[in-house]
Amino acid sequence: MLIVLQGRLRSTRLPGKGYFTFFGQTLWERACDIALAVRGVQKVVFATGDLSENCLMRPLIEAKGVSFLAGSENNVLQRFCQAIEGYSGEYLVRITCDNYLVQPEIVDGLYEATRRENADYGYVEPLSHYAGEVIRCESLRRCYSGAYSDLAREHVTWDIRSGPDYRKTRLPGDFLGLKHEGSLTLDNLEDLIRMKELERDWPGLQPVRCLEDLRQIVPAV
Repeated sequence: MLIVLQGRLRSTRLPGKGYFTFFGQTLWERACDIALAVRGVQKVVFATGDLSENCLMRPLIEAKGVSFLAGSENNVLQRFCQAIEGYSGEYLVRITCDNYLVQPEIVDGLYEATRRENADYGYVEPLSHYAGEVIRCESLRRCYSGAYSDLAREHVTWDIRSGPDYRKTRLPGDFLGLKHEGSLTLDNLEDLIRMKELERDWPGLQPVRCLEDLRQIVPAV
């Protein structure tokens, strides 16, 4: 399994958020640890834009044993296709680094379900921030080689998720006992305040595998 992490520093709503910390660790470093904790992972690539400031984090990323790729700043779909060049495996997992509570167990379950159903694309409804996305590499290449949309250019999987020609696996919004709707992420100032409140009140969230504590915060029922 190949995991591709996505992050860049020039976020319009919360610039520099890759440098924000959760329990003393930058979000980009935590994303690397999350990816490396997924069962069966063979390689992790951190795919960022080619602006010089993104490369400031390169030593921290590579210190984790994660490959660093600076591709197109504005065409993220192209960046992902560059990340899978030469990779012969069937699937990749996409994780965005602002999703600091992605759970390796959820990625494991989504990956297995997507493979079992021989799907092109797998996700947890409604595009959970705890799960990442599983994509067949050939489907990603197919999307990039065609007339893809601006939304796919920015969000990578948009055309695959919405296109009728791709086979999808959708896991329910209460998968593994979590309420995935409105799942926690870091996108704006309010999210940052919430993240720091969690850091203060829930020390059990410090390990990347923190599913039991997360269930207490956002139970499925």
